[in-house]
Amino acid sequence: MLGLSIDSKFCHKAWGETFGGIDFPLLADFHPKGEVARSYGVWLDEAGISDRATILVGKDGNVLWAEAVTPAGERNPGDLLKMAQELG
Repeated sequence: MLGLSIDSKFCHKAWGETFGGIDFPLLADFHPKGEVARSYGVWLDEAGISDRATILVGKDGNVLWAEAVTPAGERNPGDLLKMAQELG
């Protein structure tokens, strides 16, 4: 599992520390800002940010499942884990 956001690696470190540390890598889609988000269709041009999305990608590189909940939206980690286990 990998996490990715348009925030910098410094923001990622601080975010991870709020959970007492995390055991998966966080990738920074920081420069050029949002390039990966654009490639998955979740970049919001007018706002200059990415949508809050979860995209499960298989080992072969194909998207298995995707969901966007708007930048202010919330996701249920338990539901995401269940979905990943079902698809994995």
